Amino acid sequence: MHLLSLAALALSIGLSIASPAPHVRVRHEKRTPSPQWLKRTRAPPETSLPVRIGMAQNNLDVGHERLMEISDPNSEKYGQYLSAQEVGDLFRPSSESIDAVREWLHNSGIESDRHSVSPGRGWLKFDATVEELESLLFTEYHIYEHSDTMEQHIGCNEYHVPRHIQKHIDLITPTVTFAKLKGGEKMKKRSKLASLSRARLDPHVTPAETGGRQMSVSGNSGSEVPCYLAVTPDCIRQLYGIPMGTTNQTGNEIGIFEDGDYYDQEDLDLTFAALAPYVPNGTHPTLNGIDGGYAPMDDLIGVESLLDMSIIFPLIHPQAATLYQVDDYKEVELSQGFGNTFLDALDASYCTYEGGDDPTLDPHYPDTAPNPANESWLPNGTWGQSEMCGAYKPTNVISVSYGLGENAFSYFYENRQCQEYMKLGLQGVSVIYASGDSGVSNRGECIVPSNVTNYTTIENNPGAFSPSFPAACPYLTSVGATMLNSTTELVETAVSVPEEGYWSGGGFSNYWPAPSYQESTLRSYFENTPPPYTNTTAYGTPYYNSSGRGYPDVAAVGQNILLYVQGAPSFVGGTSASAPIFASIITLINEKRLAAGKSTVGFVNPVLYQNPDAFKDITTGDNPGCGTDGFSAVKGWDPVTGLGTPIFSKLLDVFMALP
Repeated sequence: MHLLSLAALALSIGLSIASPAPHVRVRHEKRTPSPQWLKRTRAPPETSLPVRIGMAQNNLDVGHERLMEISDPNSEKYGQYLSAQEVGDLFRPSSESIDAVREWLHNSGIESDRHSVSPGRGWLKFDATVEELESLLFTEYHIYEHSDTMEQHIGCNEYHVPRHIQKHIDLITPTVTFAKLKGGEKMKKRSKLASLSRARLDPHVTPAETGGRQMSVSGNSGSEVPCYLAVTPDCIRQLYGIPMGTTNQTGNEIGIFEDGDYYDQEDLDLTFAALAPYVPNGTHPTLNGIDGGYAPMDDLIGVESLLDMSIIFPLIHPQAATLYQVDDYKEVELSQGFGNTFLDALDASYCTYEGGDDPTLDPHYPDTAPNPANESWLPNGTWGQSEMCGAYKPTNVISVSYGLGENAFSYFYENRQCQEYMKLGLQGVSVIYASGDSGVSNRGECIVPSNVTNYTTIENNPGAFSPSFPAACPYLTSVGATMLNSTTELVETAVSVPEEGYWSGGGFSNYWPAPSYQESTLRSYFENTPPPYTNTTAYGTPYYNSSGRGYPDVAAVGQNILLYVQGAPSFVGGTSASAPIFASIITLINEKRLAAGKSTVGFVNPVLYQNPDAFKDITTGDNPGCGTDGFSAVKGWDPVTGLGTPIFSKLLDVFMALP
């Protein structure tokens, strides 16, 4: 008996030595609640899902420090940018990470022959049942239904991984990023005057009328009408002191991003003839089509593209422009993601070894979908070739008037994109984004806890403020909107069009902390003009994240912009107008620096925040939303109009004084 006990004890000791200790699990991602997605039933355990694990990139902290160094006007290394090859080498992922994750999967019962590494080493891929994933990730999978489309997706609210694995991965899908169930909603037929991108900010369009009769815009560049009624290129020049462009310098083209929205050349020519006759008839951007992206399209015109080009060409002429038209018609319709195919086309490393794309969200190429007869007017049909990786060199300035709520995707999905903007900054590229048109909300949607699904409750208690993405990413410049005061010529206030729910997007990120270049500015804002939200929402959550990255950075006029839409003079509004104005200003400053043998200005935010006197401070207006008055425009920086609107001559002096 005694000898048997000793044997049992020895066996127990042997087993404890041979078996690895269980790893501590940590939550890796938690879904940001959205009232549009309603949790229904538990997912069937036998359901098979395509699983993708996105591998973490190396040296992101080094990249951040390097960008801050070469963008700091007080640094000896200001303007000393990296080449695309140097950037790619800096962030190449390690084999150690891939080996660690594969070992974890193997030890968890997912044998090595079931998972593979993508050609670029950015993703681990395998199929697994819901039951296997729930065990692997310590979570529960549910069916979620979209409140508007009734489309069903599968995913979880949060998931966990071993602590030692967390540093090696960015994200796992499908988890908090849903997978679409088979048999879901098919592509809807849309009107021809519409955007196919859900990320478009939908410019506000009205007929150009004053006093009950349609105004004339022919002849004297529209100058018969005051600027507060109709904002023309001449008005924008007067507002900010912008000189005429002088040079069409090869390599200094401005980049314009468009996704599922297409310009019409006839409308552009009408706008140029009426408001900027110095721009020749037929002027258009050079097309850099991405994965079948094509423009112009007479049968599928969109206001966004017209607005961008109607502003940019008159301001930068004779400088040229490049159009990044993203994705073929079918994949624009069917994909749920945003921005990654564009970034892939600029940076080969993003879609090869780093794997920025999310297979459950982003478009898939080759696109093998047939081109139906009723869409035979599409010039390129569908894109039957491989995805374009590193096909185009980024322009010095890129203007983007698109965006979504920050809670539309997981932190890791969005942070991979945000890091890509950091890499563009390292190469001397200025990325300019519109801040959004819904004040502190996202198209009227606010953030409520995931367990709140009653619409009456949500309507009565909208929830916390919903920041904008990518506008709140700290590695780009976010532009809010102003409007002209109707009683005092050329005096701006924060834009306010209540009947259209249009206010300048602004607030504080829930994903990214305040960057170093913004810390003292935000400290001053909270000390001197703190927002009046000391309490919490009805759900016990703060209205905003006071330690988050504040946006917008700057502002420009974004209401009553005059241009032609479908052959008729129209007023258009939105931060979609403000972003290309500021992008044009940066392009003109680059023109002067390049002529003087200097570098481009690259990531401009550190310089802007150290030179607030180069802006006109906007101190009136607010940006309501979520059942509140939002934030107010105050003295100094604020989350409505940022530092204010640009004074071109002062900005030029600041940048020309730098090496």
